[in-house]
Amino acid sequence: MADGYLTAAQAGVRAALVADLSVAGLVGTRVVDEPGENIQLPYVRFGRSEVAADDAGSTLGAIVQFGLEVHSRPGRAGKVEAARICEAVSTALHKRPDAVAAEGFQVTEVEIQTWYVVRARNGTDYEGRLALQVHLDA
Repeated sequence: MADGYLTAAQAGVRAALVADLSVAGLVGTRVVDEPGENIQLPYVRFGRSEVAADDAGSTLGAIVQFGLEVHSRPGRAGKVEAARICEAVSTALHKRPDAVAAEGFQVTEVEIQTWYVVRARNGTDYEGRLALQVHLDA
């Protein structure tokens, strides 16, 4: 069975981030759906995902919204590291539909809507949060 909007967009976003030299230089290939128990910091994780219909006339389409989470190392460099990763992810994806290939769909737009960095709940690490939209036509 072919992937739907969500899984095709997620695979395309992951591939784009892993292929981007700036992102890969910061997190390697650690762009994950679910981190393993012993995953090395820093990494990027897919968070909340939502799909909304975006049909136009006879063309079927969807807007896929993702939350991306950046998990950084503890210590003073953690906040800076998280910000650098957020900036690299934003540069790799924002307004770059050509960077994201979603098998079976045409990617028409990619937008980073916002991002920010906060201290993690453990009080030591920092986390970055990005809101991303991918527009797809079938």
